[in-house]
Amino acid sequence: MIGVLSKNSETRAVQEFFQLFKTPWEFYVPGRSYDLVIATRDEIPEIVNTSALVIYHSQPIRFDDQIGVLAESQRRGDWVEWNGVEFPIYGDLATLQSVGRPLVKRKTFDVVGSIDVASERSTVRFGFDLFYEVAYLLSQGQPAENAGFLTLDTHISLLRAMMVSLAVPFVEVPPVPAGYDFMACLTHDVDFVGIRDHRFDRTMWGFLYRSTLGSLLKALAGKLSWSKCMRNWAAALSLPLVHLGLRDDFWLEFDRYMEIERQLGSTFFFLPSKNVPGTLEIGSAPKSRAAKYDVAGITEQVAKLVQKGCEVGLHGIDAWQNLECAQSERSRIGEITGKSEFGTRMHWLYWKESSPEILEEAGFTYDSTFGYNQAIGFRAGTTQPFCPLGAESLLELPLNIQDSAMFYSDRMALSEKEALNACRELLQSMSSSGGALTVNWHTRSLSPERLWGDFYVKLLEEIRTCRVRFGTAREIVGWFRERRALRFDSVRFEENGVCVALRGPAGRLETPFTVRVHHPKFVSDGSALGSHMPAHKDIQWSGEGVLAIPYENVADICEPRA
Repeated sequence: MIGVLSKNSETRAVQEFFQLFKTPWEFYVPGRSYDLVIATRDEIPEIVNTSALVIYHSQPIRFDDQIGVLAESQRRGDWVEWNGVEFPIYGDLATLQSVGRPLVKRKTFDVVGSIDVASERSTVRFGFDLFYEVAYLLSQGQPAENAGFLTLDTHISLLRAMMVSLAVPFVEVPPVPAGYDFMACLTHDVDFVGIRDHRFDRTMWGFLYRSTLGSLLKALAGKLSWSKCMRNWAAALSLPLVHLGLRDDFWLEFDRYMEIERQLGSTFFFLPSKNVPGTLEIGSAPKSRAAKYDVAGITEQVAKLVQKGCEVGLHGIDAWQNLECAQSERSRIGEITGKSEFGTRMHWLYWKESSPEILEEAGFTYDSTFGYNQAIGFRAGTTQPFCPLGAESLLELPLNIQDSAMFYSDRMALSEKEALNACRELLQSMSSSGGALTVNWHTRSLSPERLWGDFYVKLLEEIRTCRVRFGTAREIVGWFRERRALRFDSVRFEENGVCVALRGPAGRLETPFTVRVHHPKFVSDGSALGSHMPAHKDIQWSGEGVLAIPYENVADICEPRA
């Protein structure tokens, strides 16, 4: 069991950290015995009943004298390195003079983390505050230039590896269903329903330019194939016939998405109102943000999506701003779909720190706005859905890959080859950490003039090379919500094995969990500090009262729980 000695202001960050790192813990209770104590307070009791102590603090504290540490040279944020992995620290960071072995260093080779296992009680000292970092990542998020770094998950990996190195036995429930590498959620923002809605407006003129002269210039520069250039020209020439109703609207792609994503599940976010651009925190939003379709006018298409197993949610305009708008927009989508439980993603990813609390009070079950318009990656530094610190139950499903972020000329401006390589790097991170990959492919993106459909098919093929559990946003959030509800009633490490009494919610999903056991007997060389996934043993859990997990081939190590 882990005991946590934290500042009162860090309570929610501590709780959320241990939902992401799902292992038995509690806030420190004086007099109790712990396998490990994590401390971020200025004052640490002189008597702490634990075999291992980990201190995260960016300033000198009185306890440093007892462990032979001198904290100095404090600065705001920097890059550090652990076991060949670089990651950013966003809060205050102090360098350390220590008798212990260096563990984490700045790029200048200054030590910011050390470990001392020579004394009676093993002690690790870091020059930063873990739970400040957690709070920052889950509220502000990383700048776009750091999008590729799994910063929060690296903090989890570092703590896990320390526990193994210090011979602390523990169990955890990894953030992925048993038998899979990660989960994948395919989503689509419905900003446009058909080009027929646009007559002599900015959208139509922009389409004509990009599909004709813009396509020609790209083809001449080798940035667009001539076959796609011809498809764009053909679409532009057919536009009068489309407006007259003599040709199909080539921006209506719902059926094509259902064909491409057959049996994979997908989520479509619809705008609630026509001709409403919404507002900024001060003033009006750009007029180009307004939709030209009325969701009430496409009820047949929405109903067909639901019948085919797709999920329909809100693409919010002003729901992020205040409760009245959030409730009104939610009611609009609820009336169209007949559903009472669904989630949202804000149009243009508008967001503020109080948005989760507003959306939760309005009745949304999840949000999927926390991502980037100008990058792909991990804004929160984790692959997992999380509960924003201002909310109690709403879960945030982070957005990882967005088509327009990769291909727009004023954003990443990647070629398709570059974009596929960038996505492969994210998939490698997902495979090592688990969690959920969320993709946003706008419904218009299969069509002229974007023609990003071939790339989308390749991206799905790449995702399928991994062991992936696909699902709608609601299904994936539901699985993580059940993982969050798991409770360790007891964990007993005995001579021949470990007994885990685990309790979950009623009405569990079909996809089971994994219980992972870390124990010194599984570590062959006794020096796994630096390993991201040290030796361990996995067992699938599907609701049993007690799991008996032998270290070797030993059975019946636990009595069944009544």
